[in-house]
Amino acid sequence: MSVDRMSVSGPQSSAGILGISANTNLGGWKFNPKGVVIFAAAFIIIVKIIDVAINMKLF
Repeated sequence: MSVDRMSVSGPQSSAGILGISANTNLGGWKFNPKGVVIFAAAFIIIVKIIDVAINMKLF
C-alpha cells in the first residue's frame, strides 16, 4: 500500500518527498512520504530488537 501512496502524492511536487509540501500535509500523515519512510525505519528497528531478544532467550 505504501507504493500506492507514493505514486499518488509523488507527482504533486518534488518537495513533497521531503515532507515540506503543503499539498502533502493536507492529505494527512498517512500520505506523507516522510512519515512512511520514518514508519518503515522504525518498524525495521523494532523487528531487529525483537529478533535479538528472541535469539538471546534461545541461547
